[in-house]
Amino acid sequence: MHKNEFINVSCPACESNNYQDMFEKNGFNFVICKECETYFINPRPNFVRLMEFYKTSNSYKHWKTIFSATEISRRDQIFIPRVKRVIDLCKKHNSPTEIILDVGAGAGTFCNEMKKYNTFSNVIAVEPTHDLADACREKNLNVIEKPIEEINLNDVSVITCFEVIEHLFCPKDFVLACAKILSKGGLFIITTPNIKGFDLLTLGRFSNTIVPDHLNYFHPKSLGKLLESCGFQVIETLTPGKLDAELVRKKVISREFDISNHPFLKYILIDQWERVGEAFQQFLADNALSSHLWIVAKKN
Repeated sequence: MHKNEFINVSCPACESNNYQDMFEKNGFNFVICKECETYFINPRPNFVRLMEFYKTSNSYKHWKTIFSATEISRRDQIFIPRVKRVIDLCKKHNSPTEIILDVGAGAGTFCNEMKKYNTFSNVIAVEPTHDLADACREKNLNVIEKPIEEINLNDVSVITCFEVIEHLFCPKDFVLACAKILSKGGLFIITTPNIKGFDLLTLGRFSNTIVPDHLNYFHPKSLGKLLESCGFQVIETLTPGKLDAELVRKKVISREFDISNHPFLKYILIDQWERVGEAFQQFLADNALSSHLWIVAKKN
């Protein structure tokens, strides 16, 4: 891990250095910003080590195999609904539809499905990990195998990044790079775990989402603060998650998480699950309380 090379950082959302330790997991220290309540790993691997990991890690190479083996089910359950939501958001907010850039495109399933709708004149996959970039090329996608900070483009209509920003050493540099290449009025659509969502807030370090390669844990207000500091206006926030309550329930049933001192959770997640579980999850989604966060921002 090269922990001797780890460095301390300020809050990735508000840049404050006023934070306190929360817990340790897998040898990494998680802190909370006292100003905006963003969680983040601190200290963390430096930028060079992090980029080496993303480019050479066997775990990331393994994702190409995983994506290939599960692509049909993931396409139907995740990527097609994701494409439809992005198109709907573009229509709702009158976005131009010349160029869409998907940053952290993985194996390219989202871009491949987006092309089929003929909404955008040009669909570009940005994927710095070589094996995943190759998977995009196998789909005949337009691929840029570089980090967004190194890309020289102009007048991009829409940038999407799904579950990317939590992995980044410096989210602000990433957001500024996206702002630089977006056209005026262009949309920036981000998804990321919501640290104030039900399952993350409830489970804390017991959550499977709290992992070492997730360096940053935003919530709607803190991510909005970061975006606004980089020249964006947040125009819509969504938490359309469907699994929060089920994830906590499974941890309880497997005895990985104890709710014996939380009678309300026991009543909802165990005693009355069949009757109220679905409605409870819908309540979380409708009230920005799910841990699956979407933010739509427009470049000023």
